[in-house]
Amino acid sequence: MYQLYRDRPLLVLFMVLANIALSAWCVYLDPVINNDGITYLAIAKLMLNGEWSHAFDYYSWPYYSAFIAGLAKTFHLGIESAAYLLNTLLITSLTLAFVCIVGELSHNNRRVIIIAMVVILFFPSITKYRSFIIRDFGYLSCYLWSLFFIFRFCSTLNKGHLIGWLAFAGLSCLFRFEGIAFLLIAPYFLLLFSTERVPHRRVLLWVLSVVIVSLCGVLMTWYVNDKYAAMIEVAQNSGKDIHNVLDLFLANTKNQLGGEQLTLANYAGVFAANVGIVGYELVRRMAVFFFIFAVYAYWKNIGFNNRFVKRIWIVYVATNFLVLVCFSVYNNFLVSRYTMATALTLLILAPFVIDRLIGSFSTTSLAKRAAVVLVLGLLAAVSLEGLNVSTKKIHIKEAAAWLKTEFPNDDSYFSNDRLMVYYAKDDVMANMMTNYSNVHLRALMDSNQLRQYKYVALSVNPKSKLEDDFRQTLAYQYGRPIKIFKGVEGRAVYIFKTSRD
Repeated sequence: MYQLYRDRPLLVLFMVLANIALSAWCVYLDPVINNDGITYLAIAKLMLNGEWSHAFDYYSWPYYSAFIAGLAKTFHLGIESAAYLLNTLLITSLTLAFVCIVGELSHNNRRVIIIAMVVILFFPSITKYRSFIIRDFGYLSCYLWSLFFIFRFCSTLNKGHLIGWLAFAGLSCLFRFEGIAFLLIAPYFLLLFSTERVPHRRVLLWVLSVVIVSLCGVLMTWYVNDKYAAMIEVAQNSGKDIHNVLDLFLANTKNQLGGEQLTLANYAGVFAANVGIVGYELVRRMAVFFFIFAVYAYWKNIGFNNRFVKRIWIVYVATNFLVLVCFSVYNNFLVSRYTMATALTLLILAPFVIDRLIGSFSTTSLAKRAAVVLVLGLLAAVSLEGLNVSTKKIHIKEAAAWLKTEFPNDDSYFSNDRLMVYYAKDDVMANMMTNYSNVHLRALMDSNQLRQYKYVALSVNPKSKLEDDFRQTLAYQYGRPIKIFKGVEGRAVYIFKTSRD
């Protein structure tokens, strides 16, 4: 980072300003908070109120919310504004780390660095989530900085870079649990890089390895037991013979098999299916072209300035992929953005391939030039199209504003969408104690307890048959909705009154 700032301060300044502008643009187009963001803001509010134990009880990994609370208190901001500011800072850090890595691997090549800057600023999968309040950017930023320091350590064997790598790998754990995986592979890197130039290398290797593995083992045991304790309790209450995380894993695997007996062959099939799921989501997250560039660069050994760098890159890609597959197998689902760390690791090689394409333009045939123009044009089109992040949920915000305006003294309403309650009650704590979801709505309808609320704001996505069934049932029980707010692509909010005064 220092070298980039020292050699190209205007480039660093441009990247900072560009990130601010791009984030502001995305929030302008998508001003509706994401569902996960509600949880993070509520926990930050608890922390600002001094209820730290409650915050940890509600959410076992609340460090991202702690940063939001810290910014809000330091700069006297609202917690939502503080969250957007924090994410802008983290995204800016992420993009700087990416460019620094490419600068390190390219021996500070000016053209490759500029290409890397353009690629990461307009990478569609980054743009897509700029308006989201999510902890992923904190994890990805620390992840990339740790990768930068380990690449620096490759060429310098400077203990300061080794400490930087371990420090950022540790910081990444504050945002996502997956960071522990990269601390666990630390002993491998220490062994790989231990040479006669590093004083007391064997002592350093053994001490750090034992400390890191022990700490990670304790953290992993605590986290897994804490994370899945509620699921185990729910399973037991429903009469299932599940007593620990292993039982839960076996139950999830059998569920993926459709109730078939769990044999080695069947388990191998489940594992292979999840490898396919992770692979598909990874390619989708990379917009295909960048994935092809990464494979080509690896095959042609482009972008690796020494053999250690290539080994590190392979280990990071493989570790990321394995973590994702294990997560998918265990939990029986995978959120697409979880593949971002793998995608960014692969993306590091893309600027080198683009540089090769541009450099070969003047020396190739007309047909190859046309192909280069076509490929780069498609990349530009995909990246620019990614800037269109217009929200599909503005009707939810409008419906909430109508409720708040029409019934200012009455907050007795239920919704299957947390966003409705967040905006209608204008309070981040409103979602803490009640599960506003389709599952809870079904339970209230089945137990005839829905009448305890005066209004029901039903959010309907046309892809959900369950939500359409809710709409028909509520219309049958309570008559026509008193107000309908239509969104895009068939989405809508129907507001029903449960009693006729």
